[in-house]
Amino acid sequence: MPALRPTTLLACLLVAPATALAQAPDRAEERETSAAWSNATELSVVRTGGNAETQTFGFRNTVRRNWTSVRVLARVEGVRSRTAGERILAVAPGLQFRPGERPGDLETSIARRASASGVEQYFAGGRIRWQVGDRFFWNAGTSWDRNDEAGIRNRYVTFGGMGNTWADGEAASLSTSYGISFTAREDTEPDPARDSRFGGIRAGSDYHQQLGEAVELDSEATLNVNLLSLSDYSLNATHAVGVALSEHLSLRVSLQHLYEHEPALEDAAVVARVTLIDPDGRPGSGDELFETVAAGGAGLDFGTGRVRKRGLDVVLRTALVISF
Repeated sequence: MPALRPTTLLACLLVAPATALAQAPDRAEERETSAAWSNATELSVVRTGGNAETQTFGFRNTVRRNWTSVRVLARVEGVRSRTAGERILAVAPGLQFRPGERPGDLETSIARRASASGVEQYFAGGRIRWQVGDRFFWNAGTSWDRNDEAGIRNRYVTFGGMGNTWADGEAASLSTSYGISFTAREDTEPDPARDSRFGGIRAGSDYHQQLGEAVELDSEATLNVNLLSLSDYSLNATHAVGVALSEHLSLRVSLQHLYEHEPALEDAAVVARVTLIDPDGRPGSGDELFETVAAGGAGLDFGTGRVRKRGLDVVLRTALVISF
């Protein structure tokens, strides 16, 4: 993926949602100022059996509480998948044979290797927002997330700052925020090139639009930049469309992009495919050599090396949403 500059991301983060509002009213009727609770729970389950045995579970719950000038949001979400191990023929217990021998007429039964761990992504966070006038607000919050596949075991972020409300109606709403943050993170593999604790700058956008009575669009994005190393930044962006099935039930499809400009490290096996070369054509003469090839031959293991993980993770969810 081409390198993305933080300034470019910031511009897209703040400007892109505004273009979607070009056709929306500047301001619809103001929402009720009385206190109100709302909760939305998303559930998604995928399970396969037979030759491929997998199971994936997704969960997301968002709670909101609105007062006249204060809004509170809390959210937890997670995705977890497991894949059954490959099938093997397991030799029956009790068979005795000498080292180096290969016994014949083996008594076997079909079994599976241990289940392989799959994707595990978790997030929990909350924020509070104080509205000051129609167009300005203060906000603060904290979050924790884990993404083992991306090499992030634990990441804690605390932030605070200000923001602008560009639209706040029933038909459409858009706000942007900007502030400072403090991040403490623990990678699955220690990496001296990445700061474990750092202060940063943070920017975000939150967009919502209602299309008729049944369809709604949501777009939420957050950019966090390490002030100690500006090339170390992360972006979390989610775009979703929901279709109401009833008053409290809807179907939601979302696409989430998780981008790390400086990804974590992972261990990777160093493997060579080789063929044997015998220059004089006389086996056992001592001049035999191994030559590496692109494919075929035999495999040789040279231990492990370290590589950086991919910077972009993409999560596509289809979920049933229960709201009240």
